[in-house]
Amino acid sequence: MAPTLIRVVNKADWRTYHAIRRTLLWEERGLSGYDEARAEERLLNHHPLLLMFNGEGVGTTRLDDLRDGTGIVRLVAIAAVVRGQGHGRILNAKAEEHARRLGVRVLLVNAAAEAVGFYAATWWHRLEGHPPSTLGRADNCVPMQKAITDL
Repeated sequence: MAPTLIRVVNKADWRTYHAIRRTLLWEERGLSGYDEARAEERLLNHHPLLLMFNGEGVGTTRLDDLRDGTGIVRLVAIAAVVRGQGHGRILNAKAEEHARRLGVRVLLVNAAAEAVGFYAATWWHRLEGHPPSTLGRADNCVPMQKAITDL
């Protein structure tokens, strides 16, 4: 079965989405305090996305549409059992397709230091100058951007 990207809407998908993020982005990094009830997750212009493969959720991200042609990719995570199998690239490409359908032309991301190579290999570039305040600041992250108009 081919990988698909779905918008998280039902309870089962929310559970999977949060389980992947909590495990990979908090617990594996020794962090605590993951909050499933954050209001930002359910804002109209925020798109929680779940990469499905063989009927299972294997990756997550949230795309925040700033409604000015810019989108922010947040909290990308690929389940450990499928890492190294191309799912990160698939999630990246499908999130770009989703963004394009929304009218987004430029994507921003705070790339974790260990993920900068992945982003560079998928045509993201370090953001020069001061990142927009909407991107926020994240410890040990590199602000990056990608134009998605050419496809």
